[in-house]
Amino acid sequence: MTTSSIVIDTVQQLAAAGRHTEVIAYLGARDANEIEESPNLALLYGTAHARVGSHAEGLRWLDVALDQARRRQEQAVEGRALNARGAVALVSGRLDEAADYCTRALMMASRDGDVGTAGRCSTNLGIVNHLRGRHAEAIASWEIALAAFDRAGSRPGVAQCHHNLGLTYRDQGALDRALTETDWAVTEAEASGDQTLWALALRGRAEIRLAKGEVGLARRTLDEIRAIRSRVPDAADEAEDQRALALVLAAEGELVAAEHALRDVIARAEGHRRPQLLAEATRDLAIVLRRSGRNAEAQAAARTAQSIFARLGAEAEIRNLASQEWGDDFGTELGRSLAPLHAAQALADAGDYAELVTYLGGRTQDELEQSPMLALLSGIGHSRLGRLDVGQQWAMVSLSRARVLGDRTLEVRGLNVCGAIALERGGISEATSFFTRAQEEAMQDNDMATLGRCANNLGIIANMQGDYGRAVGAYTRAIAAYQKARNDRGIAETQHNLGITYREQGRLDDAMHATDTAMREAERLGDRRLKAQALAGRAEIQVARGDPELAIREAQRAVVIHRDLKDAVRETEDLRILAVALGAAG
Repeated sequence: MTTSSIVIDTVQQLAAAGRHTEVIAYLGARDANEIEESPNLALLYGTAHARVGSHAEGLRWLDVALDQARRRQEQAVEGRALNARGAVALVSGRLDEAADYCTRALMMASRDGDVGTAGRCSTNLGIVNHLRGRHAEAIASWEIALAAFDRAGSRPGVAQCHHNLGLTYRDQGALDRALTETDWAVTEAEASGDQTLWALALRGRAEIRLAKGEVGLARRTLDEIRAIRSRVPDAADEAEDQRALALVLAAEGELVAAEHALRDVIARAEGHRRPQLLAEATRDLAIVLRRSGRNAEAQAAARTAQSIFARLGAEAEIRNLASQEWGDDFGTELGRSLAPLHAAQALADAGDYAELVTYLGGRTQDELEQSPMLALLSGIGHSRLGRLDVGQQWAMVSLSRARVLGDRTLEVRGLNVCGAIALERGGISEATSFFTRAQEEAMQDNDMATLGRCANNLGIIANMQGDYGRAVGAYTRAIAAYQKARNDRGIAETQHNLGITYREQGRLDDAMHATDTAMREAERLGDRRLKAQALAGRAEIQVARGDPELAIREAQRAVVIHRDLKDAVRETEDLRILAVALGAAG
C-alpha cells in the first residue's frame, strides 16, 4: 500500500465516522501539494470543510478535486465532486445551482453504474423538491436513493433517506409513519458509526416527538444529542440542535427562553451562512413573538423569514408561514409571493390566454425566467394567441429551467408544449421528436395526463401526414390515458380530433358521433373554447354530408364564441370553414 493510499484510507475512515474536524486537522498537517495532486484527497478535504461550515474553503478544494478528476479522467471522483458542489449550494440556499450540479452528477453516476453516488444525488434532489413543497417528488427521489444505497451497502445513506422521509411524512401530517421512518434512521445511523449522522437522525426523532405532543420524550432525545456533541463537536449542526431545543422550550411555555435560544440560532446561522436555518429560526421566532403578544415584532420577523424563503424558492415554507393564525390579513400578505403562479394557472385553465399574457406581462422578466411554470404558461399563452416565435422562446426557457431544477414532471410538460408549438409552425419532424421524447418519459413516470397530451399530438401529426389508421390509434391511446387521469377536458379535445380524422376517412357517421361527444363534454365542463372547436368540427362534417345551411349556422356560432374569447387564430379557421360552407350553398 502506497503512502497516498494509506492517507486516503485514514481520511475516509474519519469522514465515515463524521469526524470532519479531525479530517481537516489531519490533512491540514500534510503538504498542500500532496492534496492538490490527489483528486480523492481534495474531495475529502473540501467536503470536510463544507460540513463544518467553511464553505469558501470547501468550494476551493472541491474545485481542485473537479479539475484534477477531469484531467485524470477519473469520472467516479468527478461525479462525487459535482454532487458535493451541489450539496454545498443546497446548504447555502442556492437551490437552482444545487439541482444543476446534482442532476449532472446523477447522469454521470447512472451512466457509470456508480450506485452510491447516484443515491447521494437523488437524496439531494429530493431535498430540493421537499423545500419547494413537492412532497410526492421528494418521496420518489428518496425511495430511488434508498434502493441505490441498499445496493451499495451504504448504511449512512440508508439512514439519511429514512431521516428525510420521516420529515416529509411529518410535514404531511402522517406522524406515525414519520416516527417509524425516523426510528429506522436512528438505528441505521447508530450502526453505521457516523456520530454526526446519528445526531441528525436523533434530532429528526425529537422534532417528530414534539409534533406528536410528546414534549418530554423530545427533550430526552435532545439530551442524547448533547452527549454525542460532547464527543464529536460540530458548530454548524449544534445551531440546528439549539433550534430544536427552542421549539421544546416554546412547547413547555418557556417563551422568553425560547426567544433567547432562537436569537442565538439566528446569529449562528448568519455566521455559518446557513440561509435555510436562518429562515426557519426567524419563522420560529415570529411565532414565539406572536404568542407573547408582541404582534408588530412578530410580523417584522415573519416578513424577514418570508423574504429568505422566497429567495430559496421554498414555496412549502411560505405556505406554512402564511397559514399560521395571524388573525388578520397578514397571512394573505405573506402568501402573496405565491399568487402569480396561482393566478396564471387559473387563467390558463379557463382558456383566457389574452388575459394570461397580459397578466404575465406585468411580472418582471427575471421572475418569469426563474419560474419554469410561469415561463411555460407564458409560452402556452403566446402560442395560443398565434405568437409562435415568442411562445417557443418561453417554452424553451421553461424546459431549460425545469432541467436545471430536476423537475422531471415539468420537463415532460415542457417537451410536449415545445412540440405543440413546433407543430403549429410547420416543423413536423421537430414536433414528432419532442412528442416522442415526452411520451417515453411520461410512460416511465406513469404520468397519464401528459401521456394523453403526447398521444393526442402524435395523432394530429399522423392525421396531417394522411396516416389515418395511425392517427386513430394514437387518439384511442390518448383517450384511454385521459380516462385514467380523469381528465375530461383532454377526452373532449381528443374526441374532437378523432372526429376530424374520421371525416378525412369518409366515415361521416363516426365523425359526427365523436364530435357530438366532444360537444356534450364541452357543454358539461362549461368550456366555451372547446365548444367552439366542436361547432367548427361539426360544420365541416355537415359540409361533407351535403348540408351547407346547417354548416353555416354552426360555423357562425363558432366565429362568435372565438371572437368573444379573442382567439384570433381559431376565429380565422372558423371563417375559412364558413367560406367553404357558403361556397357549397351557392
